[in-house]
Amino acid sequence: MTPSSPVPPVGERIAQLRKERGLTQAKLAERARLSTSAIAMYETNRRQPDERTLAQIAEALGVEMTQIAPHLTASAASRQAKPAPNESHPGDRAAAASEPNRAEREVGDAPGVTQLVLTKDEARLILFVRMHPDAMPFLQSYVTADPDKRRQLERAWRLIQAFQG
Repeated sequence: MTPSSPVPPVGERIAQLRKERGLTQAKLAERARLSTSAIAMYETNRRQPDERTLAQIAEALGVEMTQIAPHLTASAASRQAKPAPNESHPGDRAAAASEPNRAEREVGDAPGVTQLVLTKDEARLILFVRMHPDAMPFLQSYVTADPDKRRQLERAWRLIQAFQG
């Protein structure tokens, strides 16, 4: 909490409410259907959750969204807390994933917002590079290397993976 603001940041509120309920970050993540690393990033204010994610966290903590993020109006909180019609049954998750709901379409159409469609491997690579920026020179050398050098780097990579596995 900063001296100039009487309300603690969203991340601090999430951490405080989680601890009051005796939950670990992993348990909260499981209940909110999020990753443990996402919860850690929210709690340390390195990332800000959107309203939908806040709704999931609030539900998992058993509180209203406004208890976590007082800046949200009650109407926004109640609107986001309700599941989208195509997500009301667990069996409908595949349909929900294949067709974005209206709110997601509106966000995607907003000026200044870019949506990227990534494969799981592309997303994994981006996350890896963000978590290990020191690996970037290796990746750059691999991308720009001639075919012989690439084969050599691939053999080295497989050897590293074999020792880790």
